[in-house]
Amino acid sequence: MILGNVALVGRPNVGKSTLFNRLVGSRKSIVSDKKGVTRDFLMEKVNLRKDHDESCLLFDTGGYETDDVNFQPFSENLVWQQTEHAIEKADLVVFMLDAKEGLQPFDKDILNYLLKLNKPILPVINKVDGIEKESLTWEFFELRINNFLTISAAHSRGIQTLRDKIAEELDLLKATKNSYKFCETAKKLALIGRPNAGKSSILNRLLGEERSLVSDIAGTTRDRVDGYFTYNKEDYLIIDTAGIRRRTKIKEDLEKASVIKSIASIEDADLILFIFDATEEITDQDIRLINLAVNRYKPVLLVVNKWDLIADKNSKTLDHYKKRLQEFVLKDRSYLPIHFVSCKLNLRIHNIMPFVEKLLAQTSKRVKTSEVNTLIQTLVHKHSPRIIKGLSKRVKFYYATQIETNPPTFVIKCNVAKELQESYKKYIMHSIKDELGFAQIPIKVLYEAKKEGAKERKEEAPMPIED
Repeated sequence: MILGNVALVGRPNVGKSTLFNRLVGSRKSIVSDKKGVTRDFLMEKVNLRKDHDESCLLFDTGGYETDDVNFQPFSENLVWQQTEHAIEKADLVVFMLDAKEGLQPFDKDILNYLLKLNKPILPVINKVDGIEKESLTWEFFELRINNFLTISAAHSRGIQTLRDKIAEELDLLKATKNSYKFCETAKKLALIGRPNAGKSSILNRLLGEERSLVSDIAGTTRDRVDGYFTYNKEDYLIIDTAGIRRRTKIKEDLEKASVIKSIASIEDADLILFIFDATEEITDQDIRLINLAVNRYKPVLLVVNKWDLIADKNSKTLDHYKKRLQEFVLKDRSYLPIHFVSCKLNLRIHNIMPFVEKLLAQTSKRVKTSEVNTLIQTLVHKHSPRIIKGLSKRVKFYYATQIETNPPTFVIKCNVAKELQESYKKYIMHSIKDELGFAQIPIKVLYEAKKEGAKERKEEAPMPIED
């Protein structure tokens, strides 16, 4: 049971992201000694009490900044705007302080801000690494708030006490009205692409709120940003990721950490929304990312954003762009669906989810064994495989069936598996996709020799795009 929403709020570098990771039990939030690393507010479910089914949604936020003092490259204080959004959604605010740096003027500013909002506050003093460090907390009594908890997020000191206290406070608040939707069975949609392609803008459009920070500065998104929503009575989790550039251009450790998390999001997702910028040429890095997704048998929707910026368009411009993309870039991946949008003008954004539904329906589809066998028989009758050199015999197909969904996986039993020509395997794969309802997604086709059984089974991976 989710008791409510909890936001971690404080100055930069007080240890919010370290505490977030400690409570979540993973390294979801990027941690660095550099100030201003966290930008968007991150969200994750946290179990509070071991013996009870009680949890909360925890928000990690960017550090407090003013117009005069900030650590970000944006002309507006966009990070604090995201923090304000998190505080608005929170039922309880964990107000974090730094024992090593002591009481700072900004601590007082944040406290005054929270008091004006009349938000329930749980004050926590971090970086108290042992009992001998408790004296560092005395100066915080100047804030005239009681019931400080002392913890060390880095050393896991006082963490279970904090969990219990959060649960206790939420129990008292009976917080439900602001709670974000959380669904462990939600389908995961990952937004992937280069920096500044419009991933965060598309996430905000689909969620109907300014959930992810948007700026013209490339690399604005660093951490993975999640948001839940419902479409046609189905639950979805959409994941905004950091833009991925070529390896030679990735220099900062922070950007490397962001890229690693973005690639992990591909592994975790049920479907990939790959975002292109219509005004830029498609690069080898884009192709590698598409290969990365398809080779993991993820359904992919290619979304061409900023279509409004293409000058001198006519009725054939879109078709020409699509044909060039399919023939010269995608090649063997030309079956991937392509959708053109303008996030700025909100054009055709509403058509993304019908595409998503269609692709997810294909990847969860199951075909009767009789249909698979009938198709294989028809294919062999039309085009028999060539005689195998060295063995002086043809491949005989005995049996074919679908054994899994998500991704659709087929096993074909034959007298030999390894020796079947690659061209014939492609012929079978394309036919299964086109004839059995998997035309726009990658599938697995496994070949199993009759005598050797599963030991001889060979997986047929999707063909890669040539660089």
